[in-house]
Amino acid sequence: MEQALTLAEAMDGVIEKAQFVTIPILDARLATVNARIDALEVKLGARIDSVELKLDAKFERWTIRMIIAMVLSQTATGPIGMHVFESMKQVIATVSH
Repeated sequence: MEQALTLAEAMDGVIEKAQFVTIPILDARLATVNARIDALEVKLGARIDSVELKLDAKFERWTIRMIIAMVLSQTATGPIGMHVFESMKQVIATVSH
């Protein structure tokens, strides 16, 4: 009988000291986790936007450079470019002799 009483008192003490996870406590913990995730999502979104802006600027610069290169190459192989090339050939031929 004494052992049963001692066991019952020990179990009662354990139950009183136990911190059960109740629905409100769990909801509060989940709300904290959700808030942290939302904050990280905002930071990540800002970083992605920043990288996109940098990439857009780089692509814009490269597009302009490619257009300039195409215009210069067309000019160089067009009538003006051929005339300059012929003139340079004559200058080199004159200097060489």
